[in-house]
Order: sequence, then structure tokens, then C-alpha cells
Amino acid sequence: MLYLIGKYFQQFEFLKSIYLRTFIAFVIGFAIVLIAGKPFINYLKFKKFGEKIRTEGPASHMSKKGTPTMGGVLIVLSVLVTTLLVADISNRLILLLLVSLLGFAGIGFIDDYKKFTVNKKGLSGKKKLLGQGLIAVLVWVFVMIFGLTGSKMIDLSVINPIYSQSMFYIGSIGMLLFIIIILMGASNAVNITDGLDGLAIMPMVICSAILGVVAYFTGHIELCKHLNLFYIDGAGEITVFLSAICGSGLGFLWYNFYPAQIFMGDTGSLSLGGVLGVIAILLKQEIILPVVGGIFVIEALSVIIQVGSFKLRGKRVFKMAPIHHHFELCGLPETKVTMRFWITTLIFGIIALGIIRMRGIF
Repeated sequence: MLYLIGKYFQQFEFLKSIYLRTFIAFVIGFAIVLIAGKPFINYLKFKKFGEKIRTEGPASHMSKKGTPTMGGVLIVLSVLVTTLLVADISNRLILLLLVSLLGFAGIGFIDDYKKFTVNKKGLSGKKKLLGQGLIAVLVWVFVMIFGLTGSKMIDLSVINPIYSQSMFYIGSIGMLLFIIIILMGASNAVNITDGLDGLAIMPMVICSAILGVVAYFTGHIELCKHLNLFYIDGAGEITVFLSAICGSGLGFLWYNFYPAQIFMGDTGSLSLGGVLGVIAILLKQEIILPVVGGIFVIEALSVIIQVGSFKLRGKRVFKMAPIHHHFELCGLPETKVTMRFWITTLIFGIIALGIIRMRGIF
């Protein structure tokens, strides 16, 4: 809305500035969650939407029983409202991101709600994957119809993040499968990571900030030339959207840090992870995503390795999966595990920016 005001009213033209609106989106997102957080927590307590702790989990987690979950609803609503107020809602990329966010959030909400009203297992894994697959098809259709870079060859290729002239063409069907893998992987990886107080939301904020920088580069013609990136018209506006996520995420961390007063639930983790994957696709940075979100990849791989090892050899590799529980059972306090994962995420983010800078050299 602010962008449209700046566009149609000359005296407010300064509102078209991405710099300014990125700052405003952060402040509004943070303020909404911070102000609405306590009443929302009290509402969830009244409705008895409290966390159910697995008996096979670490004993220290039993104290978390009854902590309100479904906090992702607050994050998603905050990002939605902030984006509608601040971003250019006529931008096709922003519209796709909003639809994708609501789609993933819908899957997570149904799962969370069913856990409290139908059965504690929630939505079945197959139905979750089906929903994620449908969103992936939507993103693929968007790429096929509207395009990204202006070249169908580039749009349907996997881009080498280091060498500017290197890419691998996979065609339309290959791109569909690639998008499905990315969105399912990103969405479920963040969901797996969300197991300790503040563990998932801060890495999500860091990843959003890093991709926000990349989005600004991608939507700027001169910077694209300097860094040998593919210019994508309107991509700079994604920075505003990601800033809303950063602000909302930090506002949520205010209540989610140890000892957590509220958890994200699947509504938050599936939607934030999924939309991160969509953004990577829109920016043609699919291979950079596993670097930026390295901590999410490690968490997901730990579960795959644990399950695979137990089925094939009858033995476990870790004391417990995901790997953050392994470190807890090794004697590390929950807060130390969380802080070290945050630091690791920041390092991965810096490495990702370094890789992008290398692309500008080679």
C-alpha cells in the first residue's frame, strides 16, 4: 500500500524507496508480534492448545508440556499484514509469495489443529506432501507462464552459484521435479529443526536477512552486472517481504526464547521453510539455499541417517535424532545448543555471500 501511495502521489514518492520500506516492514512486523504476542499466548492457553511432549524425548523437555503452540499463526498474519501495508502488492513475485505462504500455513494449521481436536498425530505425512506438491506445481506454472530472467533456457536450468557461465538445463519436467524437491525439503527441514526454544526462528531470521541482500542484488541492474547474477525484474521487492519475516521472527523470538512461552508449531515452521524455498527458486539461487540454510540441512540429514541406519543395520548413529537432541543427551544445555546453532547459521550465511561474490569474479 505504501508503495502505491508513493507511485500515484508525487509528494509521497519517497515511499517507493526499497531501503525505506524494508526498514518500515521490519519495524511493523516486529511491533505486531511483540504487541499481540501476550494476548495471543493467553488465548491459546484458554483454548488449551498446549504442546504435547513425547515420552521418548529428553527428560528435560517434560517441563515444556502445556506450552502454547500454533504461534506460527501470529507470525504468518504479521507477515501478511505487513506485506500488504508496505510492499508493492501489484508485483507478481510478491503475490506468489503471499499465496505460497498462506498455502504452506494452511497445511501446517490443519496439522496443528487436528492434533488438538482429532488425534495427536495430526495430518498424515502423505497429505502434507500432497499439499506441498500442489504449491510446487503452482510455483512451476508461474515460472512457465511469466518467466523470471527473460530467457526460458535460464529459467529451466540449474545455475552454478560460482561460475557465471555454467548452468545445467533440465527442461520443464525436470524443473517441476526440482521445485517439488526444493519446497518439500525446505519446508520439512525447518519443521524438523523446530525442536528447542528459539532454535528454528533465529536461523530463519538470519537466512531471510541473507536472502534479502541477494534479492536486492538480483533486482538491481548494475549490481547484477557487477556480480554476474541474472537480473530478475521486481526481485528487489522480495527484500521488503523478507524484512517483514525478519521483524516478525524477532518479535516471536521475544516469547520463544528459553524458557519459551509459545512454540511455532507446524503452522510456522512449514510456512516459513516453504516460502524460503520459493524465494530461492524465484531468485535462481536454488543451489545457494542449502548453504544459507545449512543448519536446516544438517538437521534433516541427521534424521535420514538415523532412520536409514536403524532400518539397514539395526543400529543408531546418534543418541537421538534430530541432531539437536543428540547434543542435549551428550550433556550440553539447551541454551548452549541453540546459541551454537545460531552461530553456525550465521557462518553459513557469510559463506553463501562469499560464494555469490566469487561469482562476480569468475
